[in-house]
Amino acid sequence: MIRITHVINNLQVGGAELSLMRLLERVDRSRFSPSVISLIGEGTVGPRLRDLDIPVVALGAERGRISPRILAALRRELRRASPQLIQSWMYHSNLAAHLVRGSVPGKPPIAWNIRHSLHELRHEKWLTRLVIKSGARRSRRAEAVVFNSRVSMRQHEAIGFRSPRNLVIPNGVDLDLFRPVAGAREELRRSLGLAPEALLVGGVGRFHPMKDHRMLARAVAIASDEGQDLHCVIAGRGYEVESDTRALRSASGLGDRLHLLPESTSIESIYSGLDLFAVSSRWGEGFPNVLAEAMACSVPSLSTDVGDAPSILDDPRRIVPPGDAEAMARAIEHVIGLDAESRRSLGRRDRDRIHQHYRMEDVTERYQGLWSQLVSERTCGS
Repeated sequence: MIRITHVINNLQVGGAELSLMRLLERVDRSRFSPSVISLIGEGTVGPRLRDLDIPVVALGAERGRISPRILAALRRELRRASPQLIQSWMYHSNLAAHLVRGSVPGKPPIAWNIRHSLHELRHEKWLTRLVIKSGARRSRRAEAVVFNSRVSMRQHEAIGFRSPRNLVIPNGVDLDLFRPVAGAREELRRSLGLAPEALLVGGVGRFHPMKDHRMLARAVAIASDEGQDLHCVIAGRGYEVESDTRALRSASGLGDRLHLLPESTSIESIYSGLDLFAVSSRWGEGFPNVLAEAMACSVPSLSTDVGDAPSILDDPRRIVPPGDAEAMARAIEHVIGLDAESRRSLGRRDRDRIHQHYRMEDVTERYQGLWSQLVSERTCGS
């Protein structure tokens, strides 16, 4: 059995954190013995990993910082776990794990994981830029670097990420969890106090400029102004604080047709209640989880041209330039203008695409194949 320690920045709900959890839910425990170290805290994912009988340690780091104290704590915990392989997740954890693995018994191989795209480095915080550049210089010493999108791999290779094994393993989708929810359309409208025939365009993601939900709300307002009776629903962490979202409400022009919802533990019901799902991100996405999840729920979807969204959707008519509210409005009008049966057919096509290319079971097997290969190569070479 191969001992693997996963090192991750945090275990709050997010794309990387949920991807790790869903991967560990399916990993073959007769072949792999996993443990997890979070640099920051346990968040809401940590207890769920413990429920899977997976050891979890949180080191209490400050967000965005790698201090000598945290490196010492990480070194101590990795020595205690004595893994045969380290799988790290995201820039800060990749760098931290690299810096301490030399003092871990056997100096185990390390696979980095990069979940982010780099359309422009200037969008990143200055400290994150330093970590990215430091990672690029040290990437040749990692046995593998896993990217979750082809776009991300190309962008990072262009600035110097060159491990002996750069490869793409996309995010996987749990098709048992993310599937059409019966009655969700009617329930969402009841909860919002809307008529059954109301048309809902939605986005999901944290309250952050990168997600550019202001553009999505504006695009819905444009489409509505031109004859479509639309409502916009946005759900995610940060939208429960009314004072933080006043500027978004003011700029949208939607008035009471903009509905802001807090982060949900049953997000599949929100997806299933929509007539159209839209990713509006301006930068930073590698593999937009929410896009694949909404598609898996048979919701017709569209996206800005970020990360591997064009490959996931495989429909140029539903890809628009980042930041372009007018283009997003045209795409919304195109899909909403279809009759209900045509929209349902498009949604079924989207779910079929996720089933064909992004099943969580297939993604898990690709990770397990990589891990086995890295450990075998180390064993044969020692």
